[in-house]
Amino acid sequence: MLTRGHAKIPLLAICLSSMLSLVACGGGSVSIDDENKTEETLDSTPDNFTFLAVKDIGLNTQVESNLVVIKGINTAIDISISGGEYSINDGSYTSLAGKLNNGDSLRIRVSSANTYQTESVATVSVNAVNKTFSVTTMAQPIVDNDIVQVNVKLNTKHSIGGIDKFERKKYINIHASSLENDWGQNDGHSLNAPNELGENLMLDFMQGYDVYFGRDTGSIGWNLRNVSEDANRAGFVDEASASQRGGDVKWVYDKNSGYKYVNARLVEDRMQDMIMGGQQHPYWPEGTLINPVNGDPAWAFSQTDTAQEPFGTATGHYMSQFLAKFFALNDNDLGQAQPVYFEVMNEPLYDLTTDREGQANYVEPLKVFEFHNTVAAEIRKNANNDNVMVGGYTIAFPDFDKDNFKRWEDRDKLFIDTAGDNMDFISLHLYDFPTFQNSERYRRGSNLEATLDMLEHYTYLKYGAVKPMLISEVGSSVHARVNQAWTPQRDAEKVRSITTMNTQFLQRPNTILKVIPFIPVKAEWGRRNVNGNSIAYSSRLMMQQKERDGSDDNTWVYSDHVYFYQLWSEVNGTRVDTSSSEVDLLTESYVDGNTAYVVLTNLEFDDIKLAVNTLGLTNNDLQSVDFKLLSYSDNNETQFTEQSATELPENIELPAEATMIVKLVYANDINITESTTEQRYYATSYQQEIVANTSINFAFNSVQLGTDGQAVLRLGIGRDHGKSLTPIVNINGNSVKVPSDVQGYDQKQGKNSTGRPNFFGVVEIPVTYDQLQQNNTVTVEFSDTGGYVSSAVLQVLTAN
Repeated sequence: MLTRGHAKIPLLAICLSSMLSLVACGGGSVSIDDENKTEETLDSTPDNFTFLAVKDIGLNTQVESNLVVIKGINTAIDISISGGEYSINDGSYTSLAGKLNNGDSLRIRVSSANTYQTESVATVSVNAVNKTFSVTTMAQPIVDNDIVQVNVKLNTKHSIGGIDKFERKKYINIHASSLENDWGQNDGHSLNAPNELGENLMLDFMQGYDVYFGRDTGSIGWNLRNVSEDANRAGFVDEASASQRGGDVKWVYDKNSGYKYVNARLVEDRMQDMIMGGQQHPYWPEGTLINPVNGDPAWAFSQTDTAQEPFGTATGHYMSQFLAKFFALNDNDLGQAQPVYFEVMNEPLYDLTTDREGQANYVEPLKVFEFHNTVAAEIRKNANNDNVMVGGYTIAFPDFDKDNFKRWEDRDKLFIDTAGDNMDFISLHLYDFPTFQNSERYRRGSNLEATLDMLEHYTYLKYGAVKPMLISEVGSSVHARVNQAWTPQRDAEKVRSITTMNTQFLQRPNTILKVIPFIPVKAEWGRRNVNGNSIAYSSRLMMQQKERDGSDDNTWVYSDHVYFYQLWSEVNGTRVDTSSSEVDLLTESYVDGNTAYVVLTNLEFDDIKLAVNTLGLTNNDLQSVDFKLLSYSDNNETQFTEQSATELPENIELPAEATMIVKLVYANDINITESTTEQRYYATSYQQEIVANTSINFAFNSVQLGTDGQAVLRLGIGRDHGKSLTPIVNINGNSVKVPSDVQGYDQKQGKNSTGRPNFFGVVEIPVTYDQLQQNNTVTVEFSDTGGYVSSAVLQVLTAN
């Protein structure tokens, strides 16, 4: 049928009308005036179509309608929408008016309400024909207060300081390099003892668990023994000798056909951002002899300290030569890739200052920090080192709060004030002390947060930006088991600390450059004789079978440290929004294609029951669920288990101090349609003394806000046990509730004994988003005197 306007007119009527003109209907040519032809052939009314209502949807979730196809028209027609957005032919969603053609597909998108059992409706108008798409949120769930709620918004990307990906080479590392003899040959004490995996140990481990190399503090010393002293400049290496040795090392790396080098070249992509550095000896210039392997006379680095040759110049000169001449400087050069990070010295104050207290050879911290400046200047004199980042001071035990923050003033702040301008990063080591002087002193939890917040806050105030941090050792020092043979309990303490703190480090991808679990391969360099017994080093990826079962079997097998790598072996992807209703349950989530990984870490000494609520998915069925659980038995042995299911359980029990990674596999790729941005703002002042009933004022300026989001005020507090940790807090004149709980233990009491000498941790205070403004004033008032508010950080999450 032809049409005139919206009326249907029989063809016969048209023919009769036309007979008044020139011709009759039939096979000949028919002349119809142009105006009548236009009116008679247009059809702008589409066939009927329907958008199906959707119910039981999660809060604040974008929902797409069913797809409809526009039919029955032969001209472009208008389309507009209110209350939502539309997409034509799977194109971008829009809310602007547009045009539809016959055969076009149409889909509607609506954001569900932020309240339960609430309907949201979009109305689309197609050539004056109105159709609706409604989305109704679920009924409010009955929540058991004993069950921790974990909400995972799978469709919402979560960016922290511009970073939204899980970076394996930043977090999943081993304290080793690719050329270490410990991977399989020349083991020293255990010469020719077999590896369970033979020559494939390194490849199987690095590639099988997707691990990256992390840190090397040994090769610089070995190469020092292979260069000569400068005959014309006492206490300095001969540059020609360094060039010769460096060239040889690079050639051997590329050309040697032994399996050590062949395998190293196969995994050189995992050596692209190595940390290297020196120990105290012989690099600290105090006369420690260097014994060349070529038979040359022993010599020591120059101790001269003049304006022309500042103390440490000779050390820095060698380190500069090493970095510039022993590594590939471009893709066409021979050798391993040049290290990205260089630590001037490993834990210098532990040896030179702390252990020498009251002795003639005691070294003032200021001298060590000035030494850092000298070494950094020497390294940077060589243009071939322009891409190397130099840092320090590789803090062994960053106990900023010790002696009411005197340690911070005398060491850590002094280092930043003295050498910070010349450091590309701050390097530190973080260890739990589960058995130290009859106490349990855990770094993990709120103490770790306070330590990093204070360091970030002060460097931000000093430089206008946070000085990046490099965590080059993470672990646990089990003092009660020093110089003892291997036990699973000692391994358990180390694995637990590494795993838990790694989850915390995930929350700072923009300020942490790299994290190295302190897990060497075999650490035969640390073996020692104790009362006639050969005692292996306590932190190792590999151990000998005889250590585990008491046999005579020398075969090298994995220690329990490998469970850390097994747990994290698959995690990858884009970070998505995740929240927990319990401060002691840490959680992070990542989406990779059709797979989501939900990381759950329990900081409590007791089991936690939790529910994982996945939000933001429509028309995407869950296919399988896999669980990896790293937990600890009643007698404190590490347990690693894996299970599978077809659906996510209503409740999950997470054992005390355990970490679980839940892998969710869906039928289709997970569509990430929303995004949030997390930014930390630092107050204009830090380290404020606490005086009873006296307000401490903090200002947070230039805060960027959107229409919706969340915020947390993080107060670092250091004070004696028994003092209040719940001050009166006001934000822009509005009172906020201060929680009584902190991450991890209360630091006063451990599992079986007392905790730290005093409290130093972060109290996290939720803030209503609409209480914030561009410039904010926060007042904090305690009822008692003592200690400091060490840092004040405003953590703001804004929906984009």
